[in-house]
Amino acid sequence: MNPLRNAVNRALLALTGAALLAGGGWLGLSGGAVADRLPGPLPRPGDGTVLLDRAGLAGLRGEDWWTPAVVAVTAAALLLCLTWLLAQPRHGDRRLPLAGPPLTLRSRALADALAHRAEATPGVARARIRLTAGRKRSRAGVRLLLEPGAAPGRVLEQLTHGPLDEARASLAPHPLRTHVRMGVRSRRERSTR
Repeated sequence: MNPLRNAVNRALLALTGAALLAGGGWLGLSGGAVADRLPGPLPRPGDGTVLLDRAGLAGLRGEDWWTPAVVAVTAAALLLCLTWLLAQPRHGDRRLPLAGPPLTLRSRALADALAHRAEATPGVARARIRLTAGRKRSRAGVRLLLEPGAAPGRVLEQLTHGPLDEARASLAPHPLRTHVRMGVRSRRERSTR
């Protein structure tokens, strides 16, 4: 995900949560015995009051601007939310530009090829690779299940100087960031009855 888009998403979520928390806290703390202990400048609703009563709502509905304003604000909010939703990245199969002639490669095909090459590395029992392709940078999440007794440093060195270097060369000039997680296969075999 784009770091700027990620930061904006988190900021909007934090602002929405803070506004809801502040509103709910104000309504929850402003009634009963707690209201007397609140600091003086905080506004307090009276007992039994509501934010918008029936008479106030009927008065607003009688205004000529009320209905078009409600429809316009609702439509604008819906359009803004739909636009933001469609602007989010899709985690699907993307086309990657290859170095050299103007060719493209599906990211899932490259991830499958890298997984097969990684499984051919001595000491690796199983490999799963998730490739997230971006326009300027791609990320590879590599999960390896090692055979018992395999040396993780040696496996990582062979993986780095083998399949991952080939993938970086294929995607040049766009960099490929990798994150490798390793686990070890248990020595115990499963028994069946």
